[in-house]
Amino acid sequence: MEKFCRAKKGQFSVIAALLVSVILVTAVMSTYTMVRHAPIQDSPKVLTAIGEMNADVKRILDFTVGYYGSVLKVTGNSTYAQGLTTNYLSSGLLNIARSHPEWNPSFELDSQSVTTSWFMPESASIGNISVTYSLSALGIEGVKYETSSALHVTMLESVAGIARVHVIRDYTEPELGLGKENFWFYRYTEDETWELVNPTNLIISSSGVYNLTIPAGIDPEVYSLQVEDDRGIMVSTFYSPASVASDSKTPHFTYTFDWAATGMLDIYENLGTDNFVIEVLQNGTLKWLGQPLEIAPRARPIPPVAIKAFRVNATIGGYSQEVPFQVENWASDYNVPLGLAGGDSIFHNNNMIVFMINNNIQQITLWWDGNDTAIQTPHAYQNIYFTDDVSDPDNAELSNGLITLNVVIDNPWPSTEPKFKVTSVKGSSSTTAEFLRVNTESPIFWADTDYVIYNGIVRDIVQQEPEFGSGVTGCPNFYSQVVITLPANTPYYTYSVRTIFVNSSQPRTIDDLSVIQLSNLPGTPLTEDGTIGGYPEISSSTGLFYDQYPTDWAHHWSQNIETLT
Repeated sequence: MEKFCRAKKGQFSVIAALLVSVILVTAVMSTYTMVRHAPIQDSPKVLTAIGEMNADVKRILDFTVGYYGSVLKVTGNSTYAQGLTTNYLSSGLLNIARSHPEWNPSFELDSQSVTTSWFMPESASIGNISVTYSLSALGIEGVKYETSSALHVTMLESVAGIARVHVIRDYTEPELGLGKENFWFYRYTEDETWELVNPTNLIISSSGVYNLTIPAGIDPEVYSLQVEDDRGIMVSTFYSPASVASDSKTPHFTYTFDWAATGMLDIYENLGTDNFVIEVLQNGTLKWLGQPLEIAPRARPIPPVAIKAFRVNATIGGYSQEVPFQVENWASDYNVPLGLAGGDSIFHNNNMIVFMINNNIQQITLWWDGNDTAIQTPHAYQNIYFTDDVSDPDNAELSNGLITLNVVIDNPWPSTEPKFKVTSVKGSSSTTAEFLRVNTESPIFWADTDYVIYNGIVRDIVQQEPEFGSGVTGCPNFYSQVVITLPANTPYYTYSVRTIFVNSSQPRTIDDLSVIQLSNLPGTPLTEDGTIGGYPEISSSTGLFYDQYPTDWAHHWSQNIETLT
């Protein structure tokens, strides 16, 4: 009986244990059900919260890279763009924190960077971020998160009017979600500005290679292309066969000078040390003494690259090296000089790139470093030739190492007849120039002489404005401008006299127009007398030269040579 009782007692213990187990399991199941179906603000999940925070940070980085590109595209100023982008990113992180007050989040930005490499055969926009954050309401502290956003665009060899572009997202993922509206070709318009146009057709492969039909008005051999993905990240890239084929993938234009061409060798074979200024305009035109040069290959427009990116190399005897150049700002269709262009700005249709050549140079290569971190080369801003003194603008001295220009205003204000004179001095020889005479009337110069560029890199520029008091007799509503340039290390300077005739209801009669008057003029005059192959021919004849304007304008310049030996 006792044994039974004990048996009954043990049985009760087992039954009691089973009941407790059932109660515990029921409690756990009930608790799980409550947590599973409770609103997130009541019982947030740690992993869900962390995942959402990481996704928000990644999204903000995507927007930040796109924002940086939009600012850089307009300004070309990476320092300015970086400052705005840092503020934008900080605001984005603050907005994330404010959007989840129930988690009480806080952020510490450990590091961030946004960089671009644009207008290159291999181009990219890249952003990186590292943050440490806490969600104190959830008991989460010190979560470190690092991520990146990137868009890489590689130009492949074009085939028969088809641009081939490889697009990669975030370093490894082929970008397969782009349509025609995500690609824009840069088309250069008749008014010398850039417009963006979409391709006419698109075919995509599984590897992220897009075949784009090049639209009308785009040079199929040399072009620039902008790509923008669904995150707003943009990349501008550049294509030319030579750039894509080069090992360095460096974007460039190469200009070849054939000094042995017909009509050239007899002029320049003994001028190996004489330098000439070449101007490269945005539309790709090369100018020498104000006139276009016919150079192989044909001129192509220069992409809207940051000015600090440009470099110029000269090839002599097969050896290439960087040479001095300067980028200038002009206005009024390259008629009014404004000064040197700032490095942190976009090359546009009022800029020109200016460099020196002589007949030892076979090729000039214009190239650019498309990285936003590029630093302007010293060859674009260091003065090694000029020793100018413009402390007295009415009596200034410009020296390029070979000649000196004395730029003076005789009888300056308050005199009633101030005169502008330029005297060039080389050794014991000197010649004085005065500018413009209309209907036997000489101008006066009330304006201060504008030394637009002095102590330049490859040339100085001076500007003045001739005035005629009450106007020129018989020629009302007439204005004018004088621009002087002194190239580096040359025995000459150039002048340009611009005459401006404003619409007038009164008749105008001009029977005397002289753009320059020279005194103490030594030597033998040489005058351009037409061109051969786009290059000037010269004549030592004296007397009158006639142009058949507008069909034949053959005489662009004259010069006096003191000795022909």
